[in-house]
Order: sequence, then C-alpha cells, then structure tokens
Amino acid sequence: MSINMVGPCIIKFGTAEPKAYYLPRILSGEDYWCQGYSEPEAGSDLASLSMKCVRDGTDFILNGSKIWTTHAHFANRMFCLVRTRFEGKPQTGISFLLFEMDMPGISVEPILSASGEHEVNQVFFENVRIPQTALLGDENKGWTVAKHLLELERGSGSSVGLEVKLDYLKCLCKSFVDIDPALGQRISKAEIELEAIKFTELRVLSDISVGASPGPAAPLLKIQRTEITQKLDELAMNIAGQLTAPKQPEALSPSWNAPAIGPPDMLVIFPSYLNNRAATIYGGSNEIQRNIMAKTVLGL
Repeated sequence: MSINMVGPCIIKFGTAEPKAYYLPRILSGEDYWCQGYSEPEAGSDLASLSMKCVRDGTDFILNGSKIWTTHAHFANRMFCLVRTRFEGKPQTGISFLLFEMDMPGISVEPILSASGEHEVNQVFFENVRIPQTALLGDENKGWTVAKHLLELERGSGSSVGLEVKLDYLKCLCKSFVDIDPALGQRISKAEIELEAIKFTELRVLSDISVGASPGPAAPLLKIQRTEITQKLDELAMNIAGQLTAPKQPEALSPSWNAPAIGPPDMLVIFPSYLNNRAATIYGGSNEIQRNIMAKTVLGL
C-alpha cells in the first residue's frame, strides 16, 4: 500500500512539500500505511461513503468509521477518503487525506476472519482534529485521486505469488500416490491461465514505462488474479483433503512450539482458502469490475 498505491498518488497529486516528506519515509519503511476507504454502508459503492470531514479554522474535524482496514493495527499512517461536501453528485464531495494513526480520537477494533487471523479492522474517528495540510490534491476532488489509486491497486500487482502457489501445488501432488488425474488436468489448466495473466501484466508494464496508465487492464487483471487465486486454493483443498481439517491457527504463530496436527506444510491451506474467499470482493467486487469493462471497453 505504501510503494504501489499511496506513493505514486503523492508523486502525481502532491506538491513539493509532501513529496519531500513522505516519499523518503515510504522507501525507508519508516511509514507503514493503511487504506481508509470502505465503510459499513459503503463498500463496492465507494462513492456513497459518509465519513464526515468539516473545516474548523485551519483544521479538519473527522467523525465516522472505516471498515475492513487491513493492518490498521500495525500502520502508523492512513490515506483516507472523507466526505467534505454532502450536496451535489456524490463523487464531487470527496476529499483525499493523509494523516497519522496516533491522533487523539482514533481507535482500532480488530475483526477476526473465519480463518482465525487478525488482518482487518474497523477504525473509529471521534472528533479527530487534523491539519488541512493533510489534504492531497484539491478539496472535493479526492475521487480523482481515489480512481488513480484503485487503478494502481488493481493493475500493478504481480502474479509471482500465484506462481509460487502453483509450484507448491505441483509438489503437493507428488506427496500423494492416489491423485485423481482430473486434478492434474485442472492444475495444467490453471497454469495456462496464469501464463495469460503474466503476458497481460507485461503489456501493462510496457504501457506504464512510457507514461500510460493500466486503464481497462486494471479491472481485467483484478478479476483474473483473484479468481485464479481461489481456484488454486480449491485445488490445494482437494489434494490435501482431510489433512486440512484440524483447526489450529495458533500453530501458524512464530512463537508456537508444540507439534502441529498433521503435516506442518499443510497448516496454511485451509486458512488461505478461507481468507481468499474475500479476494473477489475487496478492491472492488469482480461484478463491479465486469461492469467497468463492459462500459469502458465494450461500450455497453
């Protein structure tokens, strides 16, 4: 979120001062950013967000909450969308802010996933006072910044992690002698799909290298990567079968010293399957991404 998302937005929309301050801290790892986008009543319909931001002298006052905030319990900074104007078209009343997470009035409540992991949170804002210098871009023009960031989020990822997971599946198959041949065919099909994704990524990188943006390839890649992620998780579950059944999230902790139930290298299969059920929802649901492509590419 720091290097691939907020950093490029600061480069594109920031003045000299935030560039000089934030960019070196992003590169050094001194700042760890989280994303304040979704709200309890505004997920895929992000333009309907309602977190209130009002002027008070030279400050902004924030009230509301953000949800599904990944790593908010670790992050020291947040980039956040807020409502600075309530009349008119919803997209024209949104502003983009950068601020510290230790401001008085900010509280972080954990949300435990079905896998037992603490990855996401709900963040509450109660009369949080931040300086107006926290604004990135123009007031009420944050939707432009947000769209650029979402394009980066959806289009600038990498299939490297998927390749690692595919290699793991191949190794997993060799551990079992009674593998259904149909599973091998499904793995081969997934490998072909992954090759297609890699070529699309190379086309996007080529466009970016000459100053272009990912454009319609961003939602396309988001759909392809998340859906093949779920396919690979399902294949791993099919291969390992009942060996994934014991629920032992504590065994994934670096401080856990007791022996695991079953093969240790299979501990992550079921938690990964559960966690990645959200992959086709977060970052904009895949149904929404298909609508974007239908409109921008096919003109429907």
